[in-house]
Amino acid sequence: MNLKRLTVFMMVLIMLFGAVFVIGCETEDTADLPDDEPTDDPVDEPVDIEVVIGSKEFTESLILSQLAIIALEHNGIPTVDETGLGGTVVARDALEGGEIDLYWEYTGTALINYFGFDVITDPEECYQLVKETDLERNNLVWLDYTQFNNTYAVMMRQADAEALGITSISDLAAAINEGVDAPDPGSWIFGSNHEYSTRDDGYPGMLEHYDFEFDSVEVMDYGILYPALRDGNLAASMAFATDGRIAAFNLLVLEDDLNFHPVYNCSPVVRGEVLEAAPQIADILNPIARALDDETMSYLNMLVDEEDYLPSEVAEDWLSEQGFIE
Repeated sequence: MNLKRLTVFMMVLIMLFGAVFVIGCETEDTADLPDDEPTDDPVDEPVDIEVVIGSKEFTESLILSQLAIIALEHNGIPTVDETGLGGTVVARDALEGGEIDLYWEYTGTALINYFGFDVITDPEECYQLVKETDLERNNLVWLDYTQFNNTYAVMMRQADAEALGITSISDLAAAINEGVDAPDPGSWIFGSNHEYSTRDDGYPGMLEHYDFEFDSVEVMDYGILYPALRDGNLAASMAFATDGRIAAFNLLVLEDDLNFHPVYNCSPVVRGEVLEAAPQIADILNPIARALDDETMSYLNMLVDEEDYLPSEVAEDWLSEQGFIE
């Protein structure tokens, strides 16, 4: 072999050896990596799902739904707004039927109306029971619950209650049973929305629990109950404990001294398959739920009911103030 051919032969050997070395190193370095797996954690991975969010039709439920919509959208999770569906039955049926994916529900409502359990007055005990039951029966997941307890309540005008020495529902029952003259409108008329007037944990159950009866009950839209009581068209009325108009209208919530009404802390409830597809939903909404206390919720309700802000406006402002969105 002459010198020229020897040189070419050696160059080929060197190139072949280098290729085998590189392939061998690459195989050793990547042997432990799964096929088609990135070596770095994904950042801001897109969510291939739209979360349909519903609500009931009253102010607090509308505000809570907007908190969820705005927070999820801000974090890259698309939503569809199906809020203001109607009462409890309508919203719950929509969730169970897959027409919506998430809405905020009250622990006491699930405890009594969905599952038929006895009244529980401990918030954590009530929450754990409904959470476990709904997951097992319906694959519906209850996320963290709020500090606020928007339980049903009975209220009177503060001036009337003070004049009659009434501070509790037992006092009210005793006054009616003893024939005490009613304040304006001159007879013991109780105001209620339709739902409370028929629920086991509402008007019928309260009368039985406290053993008394009003002269009559007027069923009306919840939005006009407070003005009707304030203006003397009712002697007493049902209420939601976190309603901002209680203080604004100088009304008094009577103590539920015989513990009739269950606790009503609130939680986002989401279909299990949706949460499995987008587990970020829990990380986003749990801190928001935990931050909502009685004072906060009452104030947000008041802004909508008395100051005419939109639920979306107060929701966005509060989320921004609390640092949940930028």
